[in-house]
Amino acid sequence: MDVLADRILIADGAMGTMLQAADLTLDDFDGLEGCNEILNVTRPDVVRGVHDAYLAAGADCVETNTFGANLANLAEYDIPQRIRELSEAGARIAREAADAASTPQRPRFVLGSIGPGTKLPTLGHAAYATLRDAYQENAAGLIEGGADALIIETCQDLLQVKAAVVGSKRAMAELGQSVPIICHVAVETTGTMLVGSEIGAALAAIEPLGVDLIGLNCSTGPAEMSEHLRYLSQHSRIPLSVMPNAGLPVLTADGAYFPLTPVELAEALERFITEYGVGLVGGCCGTTPEHIRV
Repeated sequence: MDVLADRILIADGAMGTMLQAADLTLDDFDGLEGCNEILNVTRPDVVRGVHDAYLAAGADCVETNTFGANLANLAEYDIPQRIRELSEAGARIAREAADAASTPQRPRFVLGSIGPGTKLPTLGHAAYATLRDAYQENAAGLIEGGADALIIETCQDLLQVKAAVVGSKRAMAELGQSVPIICHVAVETTGTMLVGSEIGAALAAIEPLGVDLIGLNCSTGPAEMSEHLRYLSQHSRIPLSVMPNAGLPVLTADGAYFPLTPVELAEALERFITEYGVGLVGGCCGTTPEHIRV
């Protein structure tokens, strides 16, 4: 991933968007309706198809289907003991897809997705140590499955971020293998993270943890992220990354609709690259292969 030093990488971050559009049955989910991570073992062909679509569209990096492979999410399905298994399976699928699309001139990379879950330690939902140990299992599975880097994303609580970063580093020590860590916070339309932290506080808390890239994803579109990213560009001592949604969601009778067209999103990301020096860009909710292709 030292390729970041000399060129821009484009990543997909919208696995859920594509899986929601797939024609999947309850049997595909092994009876665990909505548990996308179980598809890594029940329908790896569907997950592989999503990766292939984004790679064909020009993505340099694909994210693993493991955003919910954490203690809080899998406990809701009574399978928290499968965190490492499902993480490894998701990473292996992405690894196979990336390797198949790679050439000597253009390698492709796998970002191991570590989602926040729904338990915020700052609010007392779960103990820090419990979350840290579960994140260690998540990260270990991703590394064992072949992830080139870990992306701790959609972070809503700075103590949750610390648990994920420390857990990831413990996994690396356990396996005797080191990979870069990307850390994305999610800043709401209120201008703060869910528990009230501003972007300056996030940078001050996260940078000393020793992550390799810092940035934002989810919650909002590029317009709402701009000032937060500007702050990071002026104050961060590590490279930047950003994966906005395709605009703010518009609720319709058919569910949430994300209004930014591929061209509009591409223009926003280009501004982030030229104005703020972002090295890794991509899309989160509502982004499709067409958004990446442009």
